[in-house]
Amino acid sequence: MKLHWTELLPIDRFCVRTKDQLGDRDYKVLQLLYQPLTGVQAISLYNYLWSKLEKDSYWSREATHHEMMAMLHLPLDDIFQARRVLEGIGLLRTFRRKEETSTFFVYELQPPMTPSQFFQNDVLSVFLYNKLGKERYIELRNRFVIETVDTSAYSEVTAAFDDVFASLQYSEIHPQNGFVPQDTDQDMAGVDKQENLSFNEEAFDFDLLKADLPVFIDADKILHDEIKTVIRRLAFVYQLDPLEMSRVVQQSLSNDDTLNQQELRKKVQEWYRFEHGNEPPALGLRTQPQQYRTMTNKEPVTETEKMAFFYEQTSPIRFLEMISDGAKVPMADVKLVETLIFDYQLQPGVVNVLIDYVLKTNNMKLHQNLVQKIAGHWSRKQIQTVKEAMELAKKEYRAAKKTQQHNSKSNNQKGQGYYSRPYVRKDKLPKWLEKDNQQQESKTQRAAVDASSVDDNLLEQKQQFEEMLRRRKSIRQK
Repeated sequence: MKLHWTELLPIDRFCVRTKDQLGDRDYKVLQLLYQPLTGVQAISLYNYLWSKLEKDSYWSREATHHEMMAMLHLPLDDIFQARRVLEGIGLLRTFRRKEETSTFFVYELQPPMTPSQFFQNDVLSVFLYNKLGKERYIELRNRFVIETVDTSAYSEVTAAFDDVFASLQYSEIHPQNGFVPQDTDQDMAGVDKQENLSFNEEAFDFDLLKADLPVFIDADKILHDEIKTVIRRLAFVYQLDPLEMSRVVQQSLSNDDTLNQQELRKKVQEWYRFEHGNEPPALGLRTQPQQYRTMTNKEPVTETEKMAFFYEQTSPIRFLEMISDGAKVPMADVKLVETLIFDYQLQPGVVNVLIDYVLKTNNMKLHQNLVQKIAGHWSRKQIQTVKEAMELAKKEYRAAKKTQQHNSKSNNQKGQGYYSRPYVRKDKLPKWLEKDNQQQESKTQRAAVDASSVDDNLLEQKQQFEEMLRRRKSIRQK
């Protein structure tokens, strides 16, 4: 998560640009299909930028981000995160120009996909299905379905181009008549509707995929750019590594050694159902991003380092499966993990720490309200790495334990009997937290022993002083 003040300030100016006018259908697609994935704030920002464009205008007037904050009633960090969400899902392109006293931004609105493109998209359609569930997904999809016409009962009478238009003579298009054919670099209004999602080309190792294919398969022939794009997206959504994808590609080849996209999608989905069941993949399957890992190229030595390495390398869903000894993770927990990653903007490794902390301190129960309360706190403190999360968890545990001990001591001082003392739960803590807890308890015990020794010395000195006073009084009376 980038720090917004390093990228954006309220005084920075911006303008909005678009190549295409948006219509009612685009608005419905945004509200019904994109908003479940992006959240309300991102779509509100998109609508605000959209409103900056006057009718039949493709450029807006300049404005400042302070004005944007006032109109949306949002702090700048929320606006910055909403902007990144729009960029990531392909609805916005951002251009920046540094100036002497501020920065100027151009926000280029990208039209949403058509319903047909959206539901055929390998990435967005799967995540929407996971977000809404089967029944709501089908209901929403049917809203955009139109009835087909059985053309076999009709004869087509559509006019062809040359039935309507005649070929012009050269003199009719000569430059003297005012028409000059020319190429231009200027952008024209209107854009070709296409899928706008971009993926890191280095995220998938195609060299390893090619190396695993049999020698009799012409890898360069079948793995052209279009197929690579499909493979990269399918590998991202369904979590296939290059070797697994190699097996699927081999199963998808036709008799003439060509690779059909639809067959490839079908085989990937069959592989996923065989490996993971019928539930579609969710955002919770992501692992800690490389830029936020602290154990990269480092051999873990201590128990804390080993756990940090494990948290970084494991996805939250996989972590929950391992805690349950491979049992299926309830959908409620899957949705909760997705909320932590998407709505609270927590990194997957940080989510692992939070889940482990809550489970081990609450008798292995994942209380949603407690998890979201802690997530909100960690999100406000901008916890990004596993190390930061573990340190904060330790502090919170020590503070909670200190409060608990204080309350217990206060109750005992009020004369409560043995049977009325509050029960103090002894949870089996994570080793990295248990070790820290033992160290704190050891310090507390040593401090208690030292305090007890001091109290004994003071009592002895007091008794000696009182004895001395009694002797002096006795001598004076004599």
